[in-house]
Amino acid sequence: MGDDLLDGAYVYVRDEHGEVFVLPDGPHRHPRVLGGGRAALYAGDLRMDSGVIVELTNLSGTFQFDDRDGLLDVATALKQAGLMIEPGCVRLFPNDGGRPMIVE
Repeated sequence: MGDDLLDGAYVYVRDEHGEVFVLPDGPHRHPRVLGGGRAALYAGDLRMDSGVIVELTNLSGTFQFDDRDGLLDVATALKQAGLMIEPGCVRLFPNDGGRPMIVE
């Protein structure tokens, strides 16, 4: 992960060991990332532009995580993998339909 991500939309899933897997976005992609019904710690989507993450969210129809700390942990893991994240682009969408919140 890192230099191999081109500009575009992706889904991500963080597994039970804390590793974040990123794949190009597509229909029903989240459950296929880990496969075999493996548990996920967190999931959502991200968008790359000019080699920088410009959107990082918890949006996933399959997993529906809305834990702020979990999203921040994903952001930290992506930074540790060498990715840059644009300030203010990490947004949490509450499952209750409330307004999204910028968390970083």
